[in-house]
Amino acid sequence: MPLIQLEPHLFTGLPRHPDLPGETNTPDLREFIQAVLLESQPLLNQFPSTLKPDYKLRSSPPAKAKVKLSRGWRTLQTPQSSKPKMEFWVCRQSDHQDSDRLPGTASLWEFHDGLRYNHAEHEMEYTPSVTSVKRLLKWNEPRQWDSNQPIIAGNMGYTHFDVELNLIVHTFHPRALIRPRAFISWTMSATFASSYQPTRSNRDYGFITVQIPFYLPKPIIPGSQHEGIYSQIMDSVPQRAVFAYYASVERIELLPPPSLPPVSSGPSSTPAKSPGRYLRWTMLTTSEAGGKIPKCIQRNWTLGGVPRAVVGDVGLFIRWTIKRREERRLEQDTQMGEG
Repeated sequence: MPLIQLEPHLFTGLPRHPDLPGETNTPDLREFIQAVLLESQPLLNQFPSTLKPDYKLRSSPPAKAKVKLSRGWRTLQTPQSSKPKMEFWVCRQSDHQDSDRLPGTASLWEFHDGLRYNHAEHEMEYTPSVTSVKRLLKWNEPRQWDSNQPIIAGNMGYTHFDVELNLIVHTFHPRALIRPRAFISWTMSATFASSYQPTRSNRDYGFITVQIPFYLPKPIIPGSQHEGIYSQIMDSVPQRAVFAYYASVERIELLPPPSLPPVSSGPSSTPAKSPGRYLRWTMLTTSEAGGKIPKCIQRNWTLGGVPRAVVGDVGLFIRWTIKRREERRLEQDTQMGEG
C-alpha cells in the first residue's frame, strides 16, 4: 500500500517520535521520508503529462502566470481486495518569473519563505477557508542530520527537512449548510538538488512539500495508546466537524535557462518572451470531503470543486506574497527614516 494515497493511514503507521508509543515495527524517520520521496518523484514527473489537460489555460489573478490544469484517475491495486481502488487526482502547473520586484510573481526566496517554512500556518494566512491549524507533533530529529549527507531518492539529494503532524480545519459558507472539515496531515518539506554535476541545461534544485492523510479512531480502552493526542484533536475541532482527507505533492523548481518552455501543448500554448529565471510550481492533490457533499460536486470546476480551488490558490498565494513584500519594504523604509 503506498504512503501517498487518499485513504488515511492509522497513527500506528507514523514514523518514530518520542511522544508516540513505540513498537518494534514503527518506521524510522529517515527510511519513512525516503519512501515518501521515492513515491513522490514518479507522481510529479508523470501526472502533468498523463492526466487529461483542460482545453485552455486558466487565469488566477493577480498572478501573471497562466495555470495548466489536468485531472484524471489513478488506479491502485490493493492486496486486501481483488478490486482496484480509483483515486481522482488534480494537477496544476504554472511558471513564474523569479523576481521579488515585478508585479504578479514571486522570487525563489519568497516561495521558500511562504510555502516551505511553516507551510500549514502560512496556508491559513492566504487561504480564507482555513480557519485553524494546530500542530500535533513536530519531528526535531532532522535538525541533527548532517546536510552533507542528504537523503538520496532517484537522482536527487534532499536536505533541510521540516516534518510535522497538523490538524487543519476548513470552514465554508454558508456555515448552516456546510459543516467544517478537519484534516490530520503529516507534512514534510525539504530542499533538493540534482546529484549530478550541474550544467546549464541541468540545474535542478528547489524544494518539495508532501502531505499525507492520517486518521485516529477513538480509543476504546481508557489509558490506551494515543488517548492523549486523541483528546487534543477532539478538543480542537469545532462542533459538527467532519473528518476529511487529502494527499498532496508540491514542488517548486528552477527551470533551466535561457527560455521558458511552454506548460502545455496545443494552440493555447505560448512560450514566454520575457528574459530571466523562471520557477515552475507543480501541485498534485487528491481529496475526499466526506459528509454529504456529492463527489461529482467535489470534482466539478463550475460548481466550485477542487479543480477551481487549486487554480485559485495560485492567485491567493501571489496576492499574500505581494502584501508581505510591501509590508517588509515599508518596515525597512521606516527603519531607515528613523536611522
